[in-house]
Amino acid sequence: MPMLISPLAKKLCIAKGIDPTQLRGSGPRGRIMAADVVEPTNAPQKRGGTAMAEFAATPTRPEKDGYYVYDGEVNMHALADISMPIAVQCEKLLENRYSLFDYIVRAVVKACCSCPSWQDPGGQIDVLLFEDAGKSQSCLMNVAKKSIYRLAKETAKASPPTPDFSPHIVVCDTLTTREQVAAKLQADKRPGFALVIRGVTPKVEIRAGRDELDDTCLGYTFYAATTISPAEANRIAAELQAFLYNPVRLLLLN
Repeated sequence: MPMLISPLAKKLCIAKGIDPTQLRGSGPRGRIMAADVVEPTNAPQKRGGTAMAEFAATPTRPEKDGYYVYDGEVNMHALADISMPIAVQCEKLLENRYSLFDYIVRAVVKACCSCPSWQDPGGQIDVLLFEDAGKSQSCLMNVAKKSIYRLAKETAKASPPTPDFSPHIVVCDTLTTREQVAAKLQADKRPGFALVIRGVTPKVEIRAGRDELDDTCLGYTFYAATTISPAEANRIAAELQAFLYNPVRLLLLN
């Protein structure tokens, strides 16, 4: 049986000089994921399970434009497996559509909230979203304690950002350009975090009665501003991976 390994995990193995045959994969059918290479584990992730990916995150690339850079990926089955009760609720809110994108936004918000030292005194966190290759922009205000249901509802009806909008977090798909993002940011107020989602997996709709998802992985790149200490940035990046591996935690407000 051929060894199953994701493209990013294979690249990391080559860069780190690691023999992938010595690793135990946490992905579907034992597939080796990037997290398994960053911090090898003896406890493989079970499909649909709720065990977190516990590892000490470290930047995967050199600092760029004042940000620490973390490349990662996650098995989307864990999200799809708990989507049914969420889909039933969201169909009532969103007229029969629901996207895994809502999970991703919730995950990055909760991860960034795990280290409160960088936050403003008022604790408000605003998010700027870029979808459809940057053609669609929307802003979500004061999202720190909002549930997935609330975020999903607001995302569907969100307004475009105003010229004076200054987000703390930016989330965009892989086809969004740097120029598109820069045009919506104030030059003297860069966001503390940015998440670039690679591929189209998060936008696969989930409807009540459908619980199937192609065997695929979500790749992403997470940026944390170097104004944050390296230890806190590493912890936030690890929390993001953990939330994506254990999506049940995203349903909790605290």
